[in-house]
Amino acid sequence: MRILVTGTAGFVGFHLAQRLIDRGDEVVGLDSVNDYYDVRLKLGRLC
Repeated sequence: MRILVTGTAGFVGFHLAQRLIDRGDEVVGLDSVNDYYDVRLKLGRLC
């Protein structure tokens, strides 16, 4: 199943996307990657 996850660079969105991928779903992630939190941390989660 293809699932859209918003906020994939954040803590909850990242872990949700990982769980969905682990169970075999195709994940399309979307995030604004603003500078409210450390951008380096967010970019690291998107890779």
